[in-house]
Amino acid sequence: MRIGVDAYYLSSSHIDGLGNYLLRLLKALSRIDAENEYILYTPGIAQHFYAEAMRRNSRFSIAVIPGIFSRSRRLWLQSPSLIRRAARDRIDLFFAGAEYFPLLLPRAIRVAVTIHDVAFKAMPEAISIPNMIFYRFFFPLFVRRADFFFTVSHHSKREMIDYLGIEESAIRVVYNGIELDDFPAGREGDKRDSILFVGTLQPRKNLANLIKAFDLIANRVKADLVVVGGSGWKNHSVRSLIEGLAPEVRQRITFCGYVAGDELPALYRKAKLFVLPSLHEGFCLPILEAMASGTAVITARSAAIPEVFGDAAAYVNPLSPEDIGRRIEELLTNHTLRASFVRKGRTLSKQYSVEQQAAGYLDAFRAIQRGEFKGKGVR
Repeated sequence: MRIGVDAYYLSSSHIDGLGNYLLRLLKALSRIDAENEYILYTPGIAQHFYAEAMRRNSRFSIAVIPGIFSRSRRLWLQSPSLIRRAARDRIDLFFAGAEYFPLLLPRAIRVAVTIHDVAFKAMPEAISIPNMIFYRFFFPLFVRRADFFFTVSHHSKREMIDYLGIEESAIRVVYNGIELDDFPAGREGDKRDSILFVGTLQPRKNLANLIKAFDLIANRVKADLVVVGGSGWKNHSVRSLIEGLAPEVRQRITFCGYVAGDELPALYRKAKLFVLPSLHEGFCLPILEAMASGTAVITARSAAIPEVFGDAAAYVNPLSPEDIGRRIEELLTNHTLRASFVRKGRTLSKQYSVEQQAAGYLDAFRAIQRGEFKGKGVR
């Protein structure tokens, strides 16, 4: 089968969670798939490491399609040059790893798309106005055009059925995975007095309540708060909160912005705690990365998190800064308890390798080719 792929993220200098998901997956598929042919469509190549890794498989090729909209993935995917190229390449299937794809592809080209979560339905108050307009008026077009759907947890599958009206038989759950070797565990003696948060600065990541919790316990703990993540939307409350903190607390909170390369795994390894009291997640790769790195995790029983991570994480009420603060203080001061979460997290992380993830997608592609994965009917 000839598979066209939205490989837009090969052109991105800064890779977000979706970019990490897709590039890791494609790299892993290039190691195991000797059956299908892949044409990776991108407006350019900035991620040379991933590009070269994929090209080691002769069945993987990269088609560079520049354009005036190459800075916007949503717009670039609708470019006529991309649609013409996909038709000329005579692909059988277009795989979109994150919600969007060229809507005007010839109908003979089937489309498989991954929808990671339905937060825009479950938490509309946390979505930016431009995104809400897109999801309300344009996203239904993508749902109607797609033939096959992937998602990253059974919780997200249920949301897709309930909120989007997609037939259950058209959805396959393939859990996310990571390159475990990229996140080696640190030793307890290498740990620094830091509490790490990783996530795009947007309301559903709930950074505001983490900062409030830190403010409550700052005079009783040595650990500082380290925040990693690019600015998202509706984060003015976080800025106002920081400005209102006492100077001695404010100076103990470091905003690192976007972090790439080996720097992020090092931050995971050196942190004593990873805290992400998120309000909604379809899977949450940063939690998995922290666990693989040998760092105890505090999070919330929100959406798919308990399904994916079970008892390997310590849970809090995400709406209560007091509860978040108590749990942080407990794990910072109780070495035995913290070590138990480190052990459970390390064990659990081995269940979510990128090799297993790639094998799940490859199995689905085979089922599509054999006609065993029938595709959708939207209610």
